Amino acid sequence: MTTEIINQRLEDLHNVLLYCSEVDRVSYGKDKVFSTGERITINQERGSYFSQLAANNGEIFPHEVRTYQVTEHIDNKINKTLEQIHATSWGGFTNDKFLK
Repeated sequence: MTTEIINQRLEDLHNVLLYCSEVDRVSYGKDKVFSTGERITINQERGSYFSQLAANNGEIFPHEVRTYQVTEHIDNKINKTLEQIHATSWGGFTNDKFLK
């Protein structure tokens, strides 16, 4: 997987988590996009991509790279949330704001 693809996925995962937190905050906990367990698995996938970037940069050995992807069900929820983000022009962060 290329660095650009990894960075885009990291941006998407970061933004869906932020969006979920914002929806939860605005609704005073009544509406949740992702459950706590789903948020954990999203963060596990994020950690996997960060370890891949670290290996690409020579910071860790290739055998230390974690590989994890969320389930298809959660990935579908991520894609729906990204559609909502784009449809509402919610905003979020881009790679240049949190990866550098």
